[in-house]
Amino acid sequence: MKTLSESDLYEPVRRWFEQALSQRFRRSEVRAYDTSHTKASSLIAGMGLQAKFPQSAVWDIQADITALIMGRQNNVAFIECKNRRVTLRDVGQLLGYSRVAKPVVSMLLSPQPPTDTLRTLLSVYGRYDILEYDDRGTRIVIAQWDRARNAVLHAKTLPPGEHI
Repeated sequence: MKTLSESDLYEPVRRWFEQALSQRFRRSEVRAYDTSHTKASSLIAGMGLQAKFPQSAVWDIQADITALIMGRQNNVAFIECKNRRVTLRDVGQLLGYSRVAKPVVSMLLSPQPPTDTLRTLLSVYGRYDILEYDDRGTRIVIAQWDRARNAVLHAKTLPPGEHI
């Protein structure tokens, strides 16, 4: 397979994310957007949805994919895409975004597995706490993307068994 740029991931990941969230939140309207060049606050303001997401004015967040889930409760979800192995630094970036916006789903995604160092920290030393971003223990999910299927490889997520 040819070398993939990060931006090549955005559209297939966006479509997959919108479908996966629509299945999870069947009674809600779900829309996912490529926000790699747009702040979440600008997206929401531009759509006139500030009343549904009142804290969004301070979301100086630029995740690659942002999903808006609108129903009885309104939620946001993020995916940060990488075309290389995910590192602890990548976790830190998404952790900051997630602590601010409290998304219902926060995912780091790459067609490659995480670095050995990150995988060891999580799997061997059990430090899944570094992925937590709210007091309920909600965690970032690190996922591997299957380019052939345009889907997440659920068997390879960290923490194991966690997915949308």
